[in-house]
Amino acid sequence: MRRSTSPSAPGNLGRFWRLFPLLWLLYLYFPLGELLEGSRPTDLKLLGTLGIVSFVWFWVQLYVQQGPRVRLARHPGTHWRWVLGGYLWCLTLFAGFFLLQGYSASTFLVYGAAIAGFQGRFWLAVAGLVGSLAALFAPGVLGAEPLTFFEGLQVVVLATVATYGNHAGFHQGQAQQRLAEMQREKEKLAADAERERIARDLHDLLGHTLSVIVLKSELASKLAEKHPARAAEEIREVERISREALSEVRAAVQGYRSSGLSAELARSKVALDAAGVRLILERAPLELPPATEAGMSMVLREAVTNVVRHARARTCTVSIEQRGAVYVLSVQDDGSGLAGPEGSGLTGMRERVRALGGELRRECGNGTRLSAEFPLAPSAEAGGFQKVTA
Repeated sequence: MRRSTSPSAPGNLGRFWRLFPLLWLLYLYFPLGELLEGSRPTDLKLLGTLGIVSFVWFWVQLYVQQGPRVRLARHPGTHWRWVLGGYLWCLTLFAGFFLLQGYSASTFLVYGAAIAGFQGRFWLAVAGLVGSLAALFAPGVLGAEPLTFFEGLQVVVLATVATYGNHAGFHQGQAQQRLAEMQREKEKLAADAERERIARDLHDLLGHTLSVIVLKSELASKLAEKHPARAAEEIREVERISREALSEVRAAVQGYRSSGLSAELARSKVALDAAGVRLILERAPLELPPATEAGMSMVLREAVTNVVRHARARTCTVSIEQRGAVYVLSVQDDGSGLAGPEGSGLTGMRERVRALGGELRRECGNGTRLSAEFPLAPSAEAGGFQKVTA
């Protein structure tokens, strides 16, 4: 069986990971709660709250600002200033809150280690981690009550994991940004190449023909008074050449509109990837009649459009096979599966499939399944499945 998958992550999961750093802010409950619950002066509570609020602003700017990975990839100097400022502010908050709460303030050191890792240089991430751990043990060295073994181990593990995770996440974000830029460049180059091909085809189709039409029209104009019979013959020849050119242009335009099932599958994969839907392709090695291939391409285009717009799916399975006396195209998604009324697109698909002697079915439930059956051509041969890559 011929199967292929596209590795794109669903859009909802991508949004989750972009907002995931906000969940780390829940740990601020411990220093903030202890600050507000204690019997401290109101001015001191207000000052500590403002310090935490300013930290939250730093954190959001660093992690969740619109288009962060574009900013990080293209403006490393600006990003470094955010990292340095956030890291130093975490150390400042630890020093201030330690005087009020003791080692409960070590939460800010874990945040500082995380921020130090959120940049591209590994040795700087390690230096930031070491600085946070040095600040953790500094009070004990200076005479304060030292940390217990379990408390110290807990902070060391959390800070190390935070540093490594943020450093890896930063590099992954930059790699994704570079990959997206390469994909956009490839699509632009492909579009440019396609425009050049269309321009060459139109020139080859019409350049010579239009030149002949101009020459014969000029000749007919000159012969109109002295040799009307020959002029009429030239005009008829111009008419014949014009009709041939029109037929060639129509055939070329039809070829651009329906460039084959393989091309439609490639376009479908691009559309599904852009929507965060994984494509699974199961395709038999069949030689389809031109009319059947055009019909399948039309059904596939409309079905994939519906998946992208309405299904809210994570995967889409496209199957092309022969079952007995029919060719079958099936498009199955794992989306909402709501059985709403048929729109004009689905109605048009059904009519076109019926015009080819086939039948279109829609099944809703655990996702939506759209299947189109087309009758075999006399020369068609049954074929099994084979592995392919979309």
